[in-house]
Amino acid sequence: MPWDDGLITEQRTAAGHSGTHARLLAGPGTGKTFTLTRHICFLVEQCHIIPKEIVAVTFTRTAARELRQRVESILGTGNAPRISTLHSFALRQLLLNSMRLTSLPQPLRIADDWEERNIVLEDLKSLLGLRRVVEAQDLLNGLSADWQSLTADNADWESCLPNPQFLAAWREHRNIYGYSLRAELVYQLKRAMEQRGDFQLEGNARHFLIDEYQDLNRCDLAVVQQIASRNVELFVAGDDDQSIYGFRKAHPEGIRRFTRDYTGSRELFLGMCKRCDQNILDLGLFVARQDHRRIDKIITPEPGRMPGEVYILRFYDQDLESAGVARICRHLIDRHGFQPDDILILLRSDRNAVFTIPLRRQLDAANIPNMTITEGDGPLDTPKGRTLLAFLRLLANPNDHLAWRTLMMTFCTNVGAGSIGCLYDLCRIRGEGFAQVILAAESGPNIIPGLYRDRIARGISKIRTKLQTLLPNGGRDSGSRGSLMDAMIQIVDRIIDDVHERHPVMEELRMAAEASDATTIEELIRATEVAGEDIEQELEAGKVNILTMHRAKGLTAKAVIVVAAEDEYIPGRAQGDAAEDERRLLYVSLTRAKHHLFVTYCDRRTGRQRYTGRTSGTNARSLTTFLRDGPLRPVDGQAFIQRLDPHA
Repeated sequence: MPWDDGLITEQRTAAGHSGTHARLLAGPGTGKTFTLTRHICFLVEQCHIIPKEIVAVTFTRTAARELRQRVESILGTGNAPRISTLHSFALRQLLLNSMRLTSLPQPLRIADDWEERNIVLEDLKSLLGLRRVVEAQDLLNGLSADWQSLTADNADWESCLPNPQFLAAWREHRNIYGYSLRAELVYQLKRAMEQRGDFQLEGNARHFLIDEYQDLNRCDLAVVQQIASRNVELFVAGDDDQSIYGFRKAHPEGIRRFTRDYTGSRELFLGMCKRCDQNILDLGLFVARQDHRRIDKIITPEPGRMPGEVYILRFYDQDLESAGVARICRHLIDRHGFQPDDILILLRSDRNAVFTIPLRRQLDAANIPNMTITEGDGPLDTPKGRTLLAFLRLLANPNDHLAWRTLMMTFCTNVGAGSIGCLYDLCRIRGEGFAQVILAAESGPNIIPGLYRDRIARGISKIRTKLQTLLPNGGRDSGSRGSLMDAMIQIVDRIIDDVHERHPVMEELRMAAEASDATTIEELIRATEVAGEDIEQELEAGKVNILTMHRAKGLTAKAVIVVAAEDEYIPGRAQGDAAEDERRLLYVSLTRAKHHLFVTYCDRRTGRQRYTGRTSGTNARSLTTFLRDGPLRPVDGQAFIQRLDPHA
């Protein structure tokens, strides 16, 4: 297939650019991923750039997998460039230069989300004498924010920390368990590139493509600048109107300033929206244009589209709202022929399922299949899943400190907090890592105090015995993804008894292997270490999907229902730049819809919902300020529902 097959003029212009840095501004539904795919094909087919000299980074694994699949459908399997998330890219560069790094424990090992929550934070809580683990979480979040915003580069940074003991305790803990945090990967890459003249980048890249550029923070942007300084051509794509990740310090000024930061760069634009009907786009752009700092864009719907159905519906309370949402879904399914998964229900937040419980109750009563997609644990975060991952890590590296610690928690029922604390104290006294103390205790049990000696010895023996059964044929290197997955089936069967639990675990491992091109256990494990960076969410087939607004980015549906669009939640307590994040989040949510958009809000919220939002404890609620003076007047929700189905 020719690289420009099926492209409209503006997409062909963007995809066929080369010779200078370029910024592609792409509004919602304008074919950004399609154009990025064809730009890669253009570089390979027309400019004769070999794929390994092209690097593309995306914001999530889902986006990376989609882009790779699209490229390989044109260039052929195995002919795509390296496509990954920015965190995965940073990890690969740090691994490539590991012998040059002195600031990180070696070998480089990333603590994943489960390990961070259940080991790092719990231990820091105890080490610092904190009352609640959330206090340790706040300290670690502050550290991450300082990396992302580059505050950690300030000369007096350590003296300004709110808890001076925290940094010392964390550094001691990370040395004993030999880990780095995912949140520091890009910062450590930046420091290494600045400080080491001999720092190498993989593949001698000549072209560096970045998707969702508006979501990069200051640290990310500094890394991009370092890469560009090596005579690498940048092609960045995004939309400042869709920068919504302020919680990770996303800096939309980066995409706004691109043509000033990179003199001589080309400005490219995609403005024909092939997703949203006119009325949906109009309401979304009304929200977007409330920011005077945004880059002004002309975004128009594809010619020939219908006007689209858009309503802002006011309900008296959440009971009527939930019933109304179910009625709308029933109407779309019965009268418009929609499948349940053609409908998205979006919420700003859903702590303790306070919004989804009444919504799902009404959907169930209407016999509408539905699914809540939350930020909860995945299949690898169950006790069996963690046990499996820990054994895989020991197969990859017998001295993996966190893997030994995890198995002491999940696999050895006789080893408790006292035994683990005893081992930690020995690590500190002996100046050794956790795995080294385990090995020392294995050969000389008397180093363990008598109270814990037998328990720890039995735990180590149990782990060793199980480990020997996992790969009876020997060998960790499989040579292909297929043989790697065959080995995984064998190992999963030996650890997870429940056949129903095995399937989602294997699917998660397959997705990680596919996203990273893994052919060995080591590569597969590396992929799982950065897997938690995902924010986008794939939809559940055959069901109305209920999810938070942040998780809807990158998704689309024939009909979208935005529930609880009230000032108490959007912007809620946010002010200043944080309130701008909320406004952009609403814009992104509205423009997920193709043909039908319903925005609901209530005059009052009672029960558990009364204690949510900016005015927690009071009943009164009001439409979000971002829609109040818009082109669309709210209508009575009950009257609207009666018109949909007068016999209901």
